[in-house]
Amino acid sequence: MAPKKSDLIPRVITALVALPLLLALIFLAPAWAFFCLIAAAAAVGIWEYCSIAWADQHDGAKVVTVVVGLALISVLYFFESFFIEALAGSVLVMFLFFLFFYRDQSRVTQQLGASLTAILYAGFLLTTIALFGRDEGVNGPFWIVLLLVVVWSSDTGAYFTGVTIGKRKLYPAVSPNKSVEGAIGGLVSSIAAAFLVNYLYARFTNHWVALEVWQVLLLAIPANLLGQMGDLAESLVKRCHAVKDSGSIIYGHGGILDRIDALFFAAPWFYIFISRILV
Repeated sequence: MAPKKSDLIPRVITALVALPLLLALIFLAPAWAFFCLIAAAAAVGIWEYCSIAWADQHDGAKVVTVVVGLALISVLYFFESFFIEALAGSVLVMFLFFLFFYRDQSRVTQQLGASLTAILYAGFLLTTIALFGRDEGVNGPFWIVLLLVVVWSSDTGAYFTGVTIGKRKLYPAVSPNKSVEGAIGGLVSSIAAAFLVNYLYARFTNHWVALEVWQVLLLAIPANLLGQMGDLAESLVKRCHAVKDSGSIIYGHGGILDRIDALFFAAPWFYIFISRILV
């Protein structure tokens, strides 16, 4: 979500505090520790999504959804060969829970659908970020940082381009503050940042094999477009339920979903590119 001018200072403060800690965790801690961070973010994201989608506060169902979501992504990370079984089990558990513990029978399908969507959206999609550290060895942390740079540089480029020259609305029915010019500025910023980071990696590390121009473009452009659509998708969910922010856990940023909504859509493309195209 593009920040308003009044939000910019608290967001900068939060970034200055959180960024060094995040980089230390990515580069210095074992890969499983970064997965724990992702799992914690997924748990909060699942809770936030269910809170948005349900008009009442069904905390028991939220707890069950979070637990099932964490179990599923843990299997994906630590026991990937059993993921299909875990996915099937997750669906069955959620159906059985609502079968026997529903509050309002007329709203069971809404709550069940929100639970399963939350698990896949805020749990499964986000966990693909942690797979870089698990599968890519010494380059894993560098892929994670490249992903974050591509996504967050888009936010920055879109904000300043939109504020400066933004005139045409991008999708006013969903996000009235976004402009076509801002979206283009975000795309250009992502591409430029990807080329810069690729150059710096090749220049200052011994193990990074520089990506070719077409590879950088094939990586950055879809990731940017998916990230921008991920931002719009989260805005759609909030607008559907007349919610301004998904939560208030992060100073100046709202909730987890507000801050990393673009990553949910961009991260799977990064993983597919690295594991299927770049091999």
